Amino acid sequence: MSDRPFKLGVLIWPQYTPWQPMIDAAASADQLGYDSIWTWDHLYPIAGSPDGPIFEGYLTLAGMAAVTDRATLGLMVGANTFRNPALTAKMATTLDHLSGGRAVLGIGGAWFETEHEAYGIDFGSGFGERLDRLDEAVEVMRGMLDGRPVSARGEHYRSREVRNAPPPVQDRLPILIGGGGEKKTLRTVARFADAWNIGGSPDEVRRKDEVLRRWCD
Repeated sequence: MSDRPFKLGVLIWPQYTPWQPMIDAAASADQLGYDSIWTWDHLYPIAGSPDGPIFEGYLTLAGMAAVTDRATLGLMVGANTFRNPALTAKMATTLDHLSGGRAVLGIGGAWFETEHEAYGIDFGSGFGERLDRLDEAVEVMRGMLDGRPVSARGEHYRSREVRNAPPPVQDRLPILIGGGGEKKTLRTVARFADAWNIGGSPDEVRRKDEVLRRWCD
């Protein structure tokens, strides 16, 4: 049995709630000793009617950073399609400074087509393409967070010696990737991620974990 401490995090929904109670919930979670605080990255609600109110993810995390002192903060998970990957790395770095070194860059391929159509955001030709985008994007993010100028010449993203100054407060700002695709997503997790977000039954998670371990070999 592992001797690592068991840590608890809390996911605070940014939909169908006024701003202040949501921020107060983050402050309470921090005071109660939760190790991490997360929120969604959606532009339309994903539970209940999509016509209701919801706050943007990164600015929500900034508000949470202002009222917390110890818990790590991140999106579970960010929609890669919403932002250029270099901008995402810069935003996560800014959050790291706002929070005194408590940011986690959560990212995934994105799945909610309705919000993309409404906002005019390119949803791509299919999930496989979005996962290809994710792989390219996380490589850019990892390089920038690690302090390297990044020149990307991929099929989906391009950059020219893009720098990230100031660097994150943390020596290694962690990247968390969400998803369970065994051919693409878990390969990207193995290549770049510090943490992985997956759901499912114990048997399903165990099988995915075995696949991930093979990608890590």
